[in-house]
Parts: sequence; structure tokens; C-alpha cells
Amino acid sequence: MTTATRGWFTAAAGLTLASLVMGAVVCATQSGAACPNWPGCYGDQFLPTPGAGLATNPLIEFSHRVVAGATGPAVLVAAILGRKLPDAWPRRLAWIGLAGTLSAGVFGMLIVLVGIPWWLGMLDLGSALVATAAMLQARLLLDRPGWAPDRVARTAWAALGVLAAMHLLGIAVAGTDSFTRCLGWPLGVLDADRWPAVQVLRIVLAVVAAVLIVVAVAGVVRRPGLRLYGWLAAGLLVAELALAASLLAGAGSVGLRTVYAVVAAALFGAVALLAARSSVSPAARSDASGLSDNEASPDASATAR
Repeated sequence: MTTATRGWFTAAAGLTLASLVMGAVVCATQSGAACPNWPGCYGDQFLPTPGAGLATNPLIEFSHRVVAGATGPAVLVAAILGRKLPDAWPRRLAWIGLAGTLSAGVFGMLIVLVGIPWWLGMLDLGSALVATAAMLQARLLLDRPGWAPDRVARTAWAALGVLAAMHLLGIAVAGTDSFTRCLGWPLGVLDADRWPAVQVLRIVLAVVAAVLIVVAVAGVVRRPGLRLYGWLAAGLLVAELALAASLLAGAGSVGLRTVYAVVAAALFGAVALLAARSSVSPAARSDASGLSDNEASPDASATAR
């Protein structure tokens, strides 16, 4: 494998996650309509011009477009370069990531030009989430070939799936201009949103996701090769819950909501990293001291056998 292949996969994975985070910022700051044209910001001007009162909104929206616009070519190049990789998993995942990236890009264009219904908004976000998880897993498999998820990996993947469902349902239940449509954990059953029963389901999913993340983190605290990923996910989970408590207490500034959405996106990425890293072949996992994950975890050894 060449350095160029590794570099493009790294860039593609980083950009898919960055695009997800920037999308959260756009939603939380309500910057989506700040650039009413596409791909340029205005009909007669490509670059944004800050306006009075909402000085940063056009810049936020346009920055998201720049990141998203760079993501597609990066993933495409990675997929093309990855065709000669001996391991089939990163090759397949790169094409899945490309499909998700292109799908999210098309939906992003439609949102600006004509608007889309909530169910297409779910497909938009779902495409971005799939692309992010696929490219993170593909990148980690380059250095550690062999996909062999153990019990921790299965728990982390389950947590990621529950998180995705929770976020997607947020778009379904969100009322007009509701913050619920942005990435973030549920803040109770809100009168401004619709379908109270589905809102309750989101709360249940949030509890399940939190429990699964805690279980996955507990499974890696004694495994040096995975411990950092676990603590990252745990720290972001605590931060998201603390921010939720602040919002529920009445602190509803745009800045706090933006941080809330960004942490939610980062937490999805951290859980995806934990799932991806613990899914590589047990024989390939090792920490700096030379202790393999199999030696550090009886479960991993059992899985390997």
C-alpha cells in the first residue's frame, strides 16, 4: 500500500466527519438559508457577504459547503486508489462511503434550492452518518487488516446504530424551525414538536445508547490498544449529558445549542471509532508495549479462537 493511498483514506475519513460536524453547526445556528443560491452563495456573487445582525451565518453555511465539496472528491480518489488493496473490506467500505457522501451532497443542494420534506431530510442525515462510519472503519483497516469484531465491537456497533436511529427520528418529530431537527439528544417531550409517542421512543433510544456506550467503554478500560477510544467516547457522552442538563435548566443560547450539536456529532464519530478500532483482526491489534488485545482481554482471545 502506498503513502498516497493511506493519505487519501485519512483525508476522506477526516472530511466525512468534519462535514457531519459542520452540518450540525449549520443546523444549530440556523445558517442554512444564509446562502440562498447553490453552489455560489448568491445569484450574482459566489462568495458570502456577511449581513447585519447575522454576520457569521453566510460564512458558516459556505464553510460547510466547502468542506462537503472537498469530501466527495477525497472519498472518490480513496475509493479508486483502494481498488488494489488486498483486503476487500476497505475497498467495499470506500465505495459505500462514496455513495453516502454523494447522496448527502445531492440532498444538501436540494435543501438550498427547493427544500425537501422531513423524510428526505432523514435520508440526507442517514447518508452522512453511513459515510462517516464507513470511512472511519476503512481507514483503520488499512493499517490493521482483517475485520473480526469481538464483544466490545458488537456492543459499540449496536450503540452506533441506536444513536443513528435516535438522530434520524429527531428529524421526523421536529416541528417547524425546531432545534430537535439538529444533531443532539432528546430534551424531553416538547409541545413544539409532533408525535409525542415517537418523542418518548427517542428518549428510550437515548437511554439504551448511553447504556451501550458505557458497557463498551467498560470493556476496553483494561485494553491499552483501545482504552483511548473508550475514554474519548465516555468524555463526550458526559459532556453531551451535561449540556443537555444546562439546556433543560433554561440556558438556551445559540452558542450553547451549537456546542450541544457539535458534541453530539463528535460523540457519534467517537463511538464509530471505538467500534471500528475494536473490529479489526485481534491478531493485528497491539499497543506500544507489545501487549496484544487478546492478551489484555479474555473475550478477545475467545473470539480469536
